[in-house]
Amino acid sequence: MKAAVFEKEGVLAVKKVPRPEIVKDDDVIIEVELCSICGTDVHIMSIPPGYKATPGTVLGHELVGKIVETGDKVTTVAVGDRVVVNPNDYCGVCDYCKNNLPNFCENIKAMGIDVDGGFAEYVRTSERVVYKVSREIPAEIAAFAEPLACLLNGFQKIRVMPGESAVVIGAGTIGLMFTQMVKAAGAYPVIVSEPSELRREYARKSGADYVINPLEEDLESFVRGLIPMGADYGIDVVGSQMMEAVKAVRKGGTVLLFGVNANARPEIVQSRITQHEIDVKGTWLANATFPQAVKLLESGVLKLQELITHTLPLEDTVKGIELLGSGQGVEIFIDPKQ
Repeated sequence: MKAAVFEKEGVLAVKKVPRPEIVKDDDVIIEVELCSICGTDVHIMSIPPGYKATPGTVLGHELVGKIVETGDKVTTVAVGDRVVVNPNDYCGVCDYCKNNLPNFCENIKAMGIDVDGGFAEYVRTSERVVYKVSREIPAEIAAFAEPLACLLNGFQKIRVMPGESAVVIGAGTIGLMFTQMVKAAGAYPVIVSEPSELRREYARKSGADYVINPLEEDLESFVRGLIPMGADYGIDVVGSQMMEAVKAVRKGGTVLLFGVNANARPEIVQSRITQHEIDVKGTWLANATFPQAVKLLESGVLKLQELITHTLPLEDTVKGIELLGSGQGVEIFIDPKQ
């Protein structure tokens, strides 16, 4: 089969590789319909990498597909089922797993990072991390399940209420979904900070009340011009904007750190966090939020179709990663059937 293989730092090759086979009794083989490019893929391909992947691994982890083969002990799904995948296969036996925190599993195997992922015609994973999804919704909507499940894990930590205000820093796919989610919760105003002109336009389409270019305007000054106390919530989807989020929220406000950039070293004025009693929360992966994500996608509450800017063949995976990294795309899908 064809697949996009991470060969070494900065090098991704689309080539023929063996089709995956059943290895364990609980394995399933999925024929990939679509797999979207994530900011993590951009970080993996950066030089130096902002996120490390294992050389020789097929990238991609945000996918939807159809089960075409199952192991002998698989009971909850069957051949023909349409599924989305939690790409982080947990061991189930470490202390974190036993305490119902599988997103912190000490032996986690991350699809598209540690093991082969979805930029391919077929992918193998475990029955325990696949979730059925309706055949009635388009593949390009179902493929939002993984990032949405991760978002919901973070969203549960902040619990935005009607009339509260929020600042979203970064308007990639996650930032735009956060924008839609806080608006759906009744937040006002919702302010989005994003340097890319294209993504600023998509932030407006996603319901942002105000959108600024942080290269031209100071975020803190803009926020306090609207809300003298500061916003109730600051959400850093970039992975390097913690202090900007801290400065944007009110005393007693909450900052949610979602984005990951291992190379980022932001300056932190700890005294401001202490004196303003700012609650800083991290959020990592999905944690029992895939069923919610599937329901939310099937409900049609979020307007995700309009976030899609590109659908590309496997051969153009590098191009797609470059488009996303440069801010020239928002949701970019790889279609292995093209």
